[in-house]
Amino acid sequence: MPQSVNVRAIVIQGLSVLILCAIIEILTGNVMEGMQERITVTLPGLILVIPPLLDLRGNVNGALASRLGTALHTGIVEPKLSMTDELKINVVSSLILSLAASASIGVIASLIGLLFGMSIINFVALIIISVAAGFISGIILTALTVVISIFAYIRGWDPDNITAPLMATIGDLITMISIFIVVLFV
Repeated sequence: MPQSVNVRAIVIQGLSVLILCAIIEILTGNVMEGMQERITVTLPGLILVIPPLLDLRGNVNGALASRLGTALHTGIVEPKLSMTDELKINVVSSLILSLAASASIGVIASLIGLLFGMSIINFVALIIISVAAGFISGIILTALTVVISIFAYIRGWDPDNITAPLMATIGDLITMISIFIVVLFV
């Protein structure tokens, strides 16, 4: 028998998360504003990796959130913070995908910069920034995705309404902060 859909709950959960996401995106913009000189002057070419790294975080963690939501609803993953085999497979595969894609973004950004004759920081530095920021944000966001998915499910909220949009937005903020921290050391 199909479960009834509670439109009110979906709208309240969705709207609440979207308002929170808007606030977080404003904070992300402030972090990027604080990096403006490093992005445009000190580390030319860095702007080439920022949009794809931000998208990557949302894509990888959004997919993880969706898989966890389905696994929680179907009982494959229990709503507790214990590293089951299913959870471990999802976490490890997300982290591997994140690192591989971060390295690819660094390489592709360097090649595009060279192709268009842009003055960019050296090839290795751009890849190091991409991978290091991807690693830092990947670890933090993967843990947050698991915790928020399980917390939402325990509270009776649909993780699909909460976790994916929230992680895409938190991912932007955490990734910008990670990039900022990494460029301080480059």
